[in-house]
Amino acid sequence: MPRPPRISADDLTGAVIDVVVEQGLDAVSIRTVARRAGVSIGTVQYHFATKDDLLLAAYARAIDQVVARAADLPDPEVAPAAYVRALLRELLPLDARREAELRVALAFTARSVHSPRLAELYAHAYGALVDAVAHGLQRAVPGIDARGAATQAVALADGLAWHALCAPSALGADAAAAALDAHLDGILAR
Repeated sequence: MPRPPRISADDLTGAVIDVVVEQGLDAVSIRTVARRAGVSIGTVQYHFATKDDLLLAAYARAIDQVVARAADLPDPEVAPAAYVRALLRELLPLDARREAELRVALAFTARSVHSPRLAELYAHAYGALVDAVAHGLQRAVPGIDARGAATQAVALADGLAWHALCAPSALGADAAAAALDAHLDGILAR
């Protein structure tokens, strides 16, 4: 019976994320992931039968990393406005960590158009984000159309993030954050 590899599936998904950040999603293959992780192709295939399985696990991990950080944000029950602002600012490339995560998110989001499994994961994560923002807005501004305002705020944050990452000379990260803050100030002043 073959001995299980000494590398975990989580280590391999981390290698995928590293490849995506540095070279883009097109560079991801079983071979490049194995090389990045310092293991054989067979080791990667031991954990993931297909490249699609590997990509799905890496995308889930990238989403989980952002979700885990949400626990460190202000309590949405105690400081809902601060929570909403902090949560949406997590989407912007305001530092190296968030820029790397945004590169990964954009790559996987684009691929989800052609991958039902990735699209399902994307839809779940998007729905959870809108729900979290809506909850915070409802607590911060009673009587607001929280779902509508949350949908708009998430769409604005997403658009600002894409432009700040892809065209930083046209829209820098600080300008993106200022635009998001101005939008939120308008909602929260109601």
